[in-house]
Amino acid sequence: MLYLVDGDGLLYRAANAIPLFTNKQGLPTNGLHGFASMMWSLLRTARPSHAAVAFTGDPPLAKHHLDPDYKINHYEHPDEIKQQTPYAMRFVRALGLQVFLEQGYEADDVIATLLQQHRRMQARIVSSDRDFYQLVSDRVRVLAPIRGVSEMRDVGPAEVKALYGVTPVQIPDLKALTGDPSDDIPGVRGIGPKTAAALLRQFPTVEVLLNNLPRVSISGVRPRLEPLRERILLNKQLATPLIVSFNRRPKLAIVPPHRKALRALADEAGVGSIAPR
Repeated sequence: MLYLVDGDGLLYRAANAIPLFTNKQGLPTNGLHGFASMMWSLLRTARPSHAAVAFTGDPPLAKHHLDPDYKINHYEHPDEIKQQTPYAMRFVRALGLQVFLEQGYEADDVIATLLQQHRRMQARIVSSDRDFYQLVSDRVRVLAPIRGVSEMRDVGPAEVKALYGVTPVQIPDLKALTGDPSDDIPGVRGIGPKTAAALLRQFPTVEVLLNNLPRVSISGVRPRLEPLRERILLNKQLATPLIVSFNRRPKLAIVPPHRKALRALADEAGVGSIAPR
């Protein structure tokens, strides 16, 4: 089983769940403490054979070439998270897992690429970010943390369909119409989730929809869509993960933890959960 972890999401979740505290050097370590505890717990309970943790690179992102306003109000990490991220990445490596931070790319892009490269493996994505729901399939499910990683919501195709009224692969088409405020993607005014889902049940993609506007029977929809054709198609691009070109195909098999490296990092950061005894 392949486990792919949204590193930013897990680190943020840990930092928000634990009151801010620092080590003797003033480094914030609350997120690092929770992140390490959750990763140890995940490996002990899930026992995956393959795993990787992906983080998001610094701006500008590749998608900023498509739209400079993409995530303009929601991107920059707080300083306390930025300071803890390098330590979290060092911890993952010492734990025996592959870690990724590809300049210009988001964790979504990396995880989508790894899924494509390892398409014969059953996979689980560990993240509370619903952007990953579009990657759900018969072989891929999302595990959304509720209480640490001891309690997680299991999201498959049926759960996505019940939530959005569309299939997982149609989620970028849905967002192309409704927009996504969390990513600063503007939607079509007057087109909400229910209307968008109804349209996509008749027309499987926005490309098909835009090429068949005379067949749209929902009152008032056609004049809203016609002027925004290019924006809708751009929205779909922004809502779809990019494929990363790695120099070589990553090997994701887990290797035994590097105990000395873990102990040294725990002592350096002052975070005992990095190397529990």
